Amino acid sequence: MKKLLFTALIGLACLQAYSQEKIDAVKMEEVIAKPQTQILDVRTSEEYAGGHIPNSVNLDWKEKEKFAEAIKDLDKDQPVYVYCLGGGRSKQAAQYLTENGFKVYDYSGGMMDWRNAEKPEIKPEAGKEAKGMSTDEFDHVINSSDLVLVNFSAVWCVPCQELKPTIDKIEKEQADKVKVVRIDADRNKELMKVLNVRGIPQMILYKKGEEAWNKSGIATETEILAQVKKASK
Repeated sequence: MKKLLFTALIGLACLQAYSQEKIDAVKMEEVIAKPQTQILDVRTSEEYAGGHIPNSVNLDWKEKEKFAEAIKDLDKDQPVYVYCLGGGRSKQAAQYLTENGFKVYDYSGGMMDWRNAEKPEIKPEAGKEAKGMSTDEFDHVINSSDLVLVNFSAVWCVPCQELKPTIDKIEKEQADKVKVVRIDADRNKELMKVLNVRGIPQMILYKKGEEAWNKSGIATETEILAQVKKASK
């Protein structure tokens, strides 16, 4: 009985020492006034580049191995503040950090709440915002190689992110057979309208500028490579 009580007390002590709390935009604004504070933006690098909270550092939660390695450089004697777009990823990252001995504050409202509250944001420099691709530019791209695989996706799209490793692998291993082109759906709405792309992820395989295959949703590596082989004949 005493052993069980001792174990329970130890567990309670650990929970008290390594816990996490949720904070709001007001508290977060107080935090960024201290440049030395550990603030983690756990979104993708693309999302981070599009605008982020001042004094934050980008550690993509989805790149688990890199994330685990990077947090080794954090100071466990100081709290860590975590945020993402709307709270999903920051909740997971906060839990992981807590389990690894950090005192964590989860700004669960994320960038959506931050922007709605009109708080200060580090944005891309004027003139450097990514522009959508014109139809002429797109025509040039799909004619730039015999076989071109165009992938329409977005950073917030879960199926798109599930497909990403497959696209990355094909781009790396099949570079001599097919050229891979990624199109950001959020930045190319007009182009998608012209091409009648109504959902993402969407893949279109072009052979010498002409559509050879069109696929909505997730496809396996085997399925994609079969279409590449078929079109290459």
